[in-house]
Amino acid sequence: VYGTEHPNVAIRVNNLGGVLRALGDLAGARAAFERALGIRERMLPPGHPRIASARRWLEIVERELAAKGKGF
Repeated sequence: VYGTEHPNVAIRVNNLGGVLRALGDLAGARAAFERALGIRERMLPPGHPRIASARRWLEIVERELAAKGKGF
């Protein structure tokens, strides 16, 4: 209904990232958080709090991946 670039889709994709992280799928979580961040950066005004939130979650997962030796 919303289309793939709608901010409401970003909310759901971000939530999926949280679930994947909780399940231990850090690579999947990173992909979901990257997608959510991309949507938010394209669809929301600069400085929007949801953009900052998406960046924080992505940074958390990237640190966790690096700590496990599975970084970029």
